[in-house]
Amino acid sequence: HGNRSRRPAETRRQRRPLAGCRASIASLKVAIIGAGAAGLATAAELLTAGHAVVVFEQSSRLGGVWDYTEAVEDDPLGKAPRRRIHSSLYAAMRVNLPRDLMAFEGFPFDAAVSADRRRYPRHDAVLAYLNRFADVKGILPHIRFEHRVRRVVAGRCWHVDGEQFDAVAVCNGHYSEPYVPALPGLEEFPGATLHSHNYRRPDAFAGKRVVVLGSSVSGADLAREIGEVADAVFFCGRAFHHMSAAAQTTNIRRCPPVERFAASTVVLAGGERIGSIDNERVDGEASGQVDAFVFCTGYRYAFPFLKTLVAVDDNWVRGLYRQIVLCAHPTLALVGLPFRIVPFPLFQRQARWFARLLGGTFALPPREERRRERAKELRAHRAAGLPKRHFHFLGDRQIDYLNQLARQCGDAPVPDRFAGLWRRHNQQARRFPDDYRDRPLPAG
Repeated sequence: HGNRSRRPAETRRQRRPLAGCRASIASLKVAIIGAGAAGLATAAELLTAGHAVVVFEQSSRLGGVWDYTEAVEDDPLGKAPRRRIHSSLYAAMRVNLPRDLMAFEGFPFDAAVSADRRRYPRHDAVLAYLNRFADVKGILPHIRFEHRVRRVVAGRCWHVDGEQFDAVAVCNGHYSEPYVPALPGLEEFPGATLHSHNYRRPDAFAGKRVVVLGSSVSGADLAREIGEVADAVFFCGRAFHHMSAAAQTTNIRRCPPVERFAASTVVLAGGERIGSIDNERVDGEASGQVDAFVFCTGYRYAFPFLKTLVAVDDNWVRGLYRQIVLCAHPTLALVGLPFRIVPFPLFQRQARWFARLLGGTFALPPREERRRERAKELRAHRAAGLPKRHFHFLGDRQIDYLNQLARQCGDAPVPDRFAGLWRRHNQQARRFPDDYRDRPLPAG
């Protein structure tokens, strides 16, 4: 994929394959790193487009983060430089999207055999679905299990652990490298500390006073589960910035973000200290102590095998066009970076875009034009006040993003039903955050 092979496609914009180190042929050899949902979607689209694929999977099974394990890291916070555990699921976890919304296009959840027929099923139903998808799509013979990729090297061809490829799709997920914010006093805190990556069940918190930091989906789920056995749960996050723990009466109390630790108590933004279940005041401070602190603070993007090819700045992956390919190396794709999205359909459409790009269905604009478009997007993010770590956030913008990909690669637009179901689900989840999974969705 060196300069000689890129120049015709980038300057004359001919509709020809991005041929990498080969001659201009439509079928390329593509390495896929990861056999989770993104890797399987990418393999299916590349195979459909006539490309040859090799999927590298570090574990002995497919599924990625959906491959549940009871095992946890030796380091409860997951800060050690080398981790053994990829999955971050907890035992009772149910999906936070309706199954008919999160399914791959053309492959409904009913195609998998699972005892859980609920609209928001448990994680094991998702793993059954992914196994069925891989089987039906003929992906299994292309997976090399127990192969952790060590290094990807750019050149006239791509080299993945020494093997030559025309293109590479990175699908290693972004829910396995825990992010733990640097809170003053954490090292001196005498209680138990844990990142949600290493949470499986609430049993260890029975009778404890527990702080759960992070007001997104995993924080809400863990606060609710732990609250069933704990004496008190202080559920802290930016979403509760103006709430006071002292003003609430149930054993799950919503609190502002955490500012620091002070011995066995926790200091919130604004100065309030939390500790005991009844929040009795002693000399203006809460009595008692916090027994455990659970970080539900998200995850980091990490690509150790790409070395200097990809730079991550405050959890923003720099240098990407359409949030998929590197501007400088359009035969290297990173599938699945956007968050707060419906993941499986987004993976599928990103993968289809990349497969059609490699096959010459459409041509990229010249490199400088790609860079100008990226710079314009960054200016818009900064003007909106977004921190870098939210540059991959899509939310309600995902429909426009997917339709942008569709227009460029000749795909069909996102169906109105999909967008409508996404909106109804969001409204339901905001209105009934504790039990939306068990309520029927309003009709569209």
